[in-house]
Amino acid sequence: MDKKQGKRLDSAPFALALFVLMLGCVLMLAVFGAQVYGALTASQNRNKEVRAGLSYVAARLRAADAVQAVSVASGPQGDALLLSDIGEDTGYETRIYLYDGQLVEEYTAAENEYDPASAQPVARTDTFAVTVDNHLVTVSTDQGTIRVFLHTGEDDEA
Repeated sequence: MDKKQGKRLDSAPFALALFVLMLGCVLMLAVFGAQVYGALTASQNRNKEVRAGLSYVAARLRAADAVQAVSVASGPQGDALLLSDIGEDTGYETRIYLYDGQLVEEYTAAENEYDPASAQPVARTDTFAVTVDNHLVTVSTDQGTIRVFLHTGEDDEA
């Protein structure tokens, strides 16, 4: 019987070593999983930021889809997208333009000068270019290019 008890005592360090090894593997997997999760969420956030500016401009263009409501002018640092109020001629417009590395939006009377201090930031970008060709509005930023077809006035040209 002494031999059996001796074998049991000899297996205790092996079992303890196996337990420590498994615990180490679990901890390493947890750290690895946390790093992968952090990288994925950071990537998703960057992707949202990239798409947010262009999606916002596209939504604003679709909302302003009215006869002669969309135009392009010269802004403080390049092109400015002008979206006149829909409906009655109120004399107000929304201006989307580039200022100090930010795409900004300003709602003001049409006769007012540009006032970037009162504009709301929309997204970070170093470039902003707008072209209007018939009913096709093309907007380009650092994040890419979108094209929005305005439907208002389609029947007028037929």
